[in-house]
Amino acid sequence: MAKVHIGYDQHGIDGVDDEFIQFIFDVVISLTKLSDSSEVGLVVTDDAFMKKLNKQYRNKDVPTNVLSFVYHETNPKDFVPEGDENYIGDIYISHQQVEVQAKMAKMTDKEELARLFIHGLLHLAGIHHGNKTEATEMEELEDQALRYILSTG
Repeated sequence: MAKVHIGYDQHGIDGVDDEFIQFIFDVVISLTKLSDSSEVGLVVTDDAFMKKLNKQYRNKDVPTNVLSFVYHETNPKDFVPEGDENYIGDIYISHQQVEVQAKMAKMTDKEELARLFIHGLLHLAGIHHGNKTEATEMEELEDQALRYILSTG
């Protein structure tokens, strides 16, 4: 059974609970090659920590909205619970960026968090946006997942 390990760095998102996060993961699994025994970590944190991670791993000295760390591309000692072979990676999301972007897109914070979590999960599934074709595929999957989640979740 797929599982999300959730951590909040002092800030949650209104209307978001563990069941909603798990539902998002289950929907993305159904749309991708991710195994239904996959496990991921989700950490909702702040801009200061996101800036630190972005600088350390992408050499960009600015906060960002979402970062995904694929297990096999990173040091397992940093990201993977010991002995968990189903663990595919971690996703970090800035609650401050969720609030800003939700306001700009005229969405709720819950909807924006869902969009960013979907985006991060697609990266963990090996889907990227390095060129126009990939970006279009990723955007279509994001939209499909988000529409389904918001209509049923």
